[in-house]
Amino acid sequence: MALTPLDIQNKNFPTKFKGYNPDDVDDFLDQVTRDYEAVVQRNRELEKSIKHAEEKLEYFNELKDALNQSIIVAQDTADKVKTSANKESEVIVSTAESQANQLVKEAQERAEQINRTAESKAKEILGDAIEKARHLAGETEDLKRKTKVFHQRLILMLETQLEQAKTEEWTELLKPFSAYVTDSHEVLKEVLEEATSDEALDKEKVSDVNSDTEATTEVATEAEATVEAEEVKTEDVKTKD
Repeated sequence: MALTPLDIQNKNFPTKFKGYNPDDVDDFLDQVTRDYEAVVQRNRELEKSIKHAEEKLEYFNELKDALNQSIIVAQDTADKVKTSANKESEVIVSTAESQANQLVKEAQERAEQINRTAESKAKEILGDAIEKARHLAGETEDLKRKTKVFHQRLILMLETQLEQAKTEEWTELLKPFSAYVTDSHEVLKEVLEEATSDEALDKEKVSDVNSDTEATTEVATEAEATVEAEEVKTEDVKTKD
């Protein structure tokens, strides 16, 4: 059992002859008691401090464990959040790529449809243009044939009329009346002189008829030139077809 200050203070020593002085021993025991009591008190305070420190240490150890656990939980949560975010981002990227591919596919299909429609429309327009060109070429060819026939008939008619106008009958017929009147027909000569002015007018009419004939010939020539030009255009259209 541990010695207490009270044990020291109540300690009694038996008296012997020539032993220690009792007062000195008592004084020393009192001093030892006080010092021991101070040491015991100091020891108690130290024990309290140690206990308090141990309690703090235990608290901090528990806090450290809690913090470590929190860190572990936080790290685990962060890893889960990171994994979830990665998966979500992958899903978003995959969805976006799928939607983009779908949009590109739809755009390509629409572009192809537009191209097919445009090509079909262009072919239709080209076919109509070719058909119209062929129809126009046919009409031009028909007009050319009719113009040729007209031209040939016109030339034939003009040549026939010209030949008829050059016959001796017309020469004889166009002689002045005075050629048939002799000197013995004085009355007729006077009548012929009066009709001279009328004969001049007749000559002017004949000149007008000749001018009309020349104009008709020029018209026929221009018509022939027009037909030749139409033939060239028709040949160009056929070459393009």
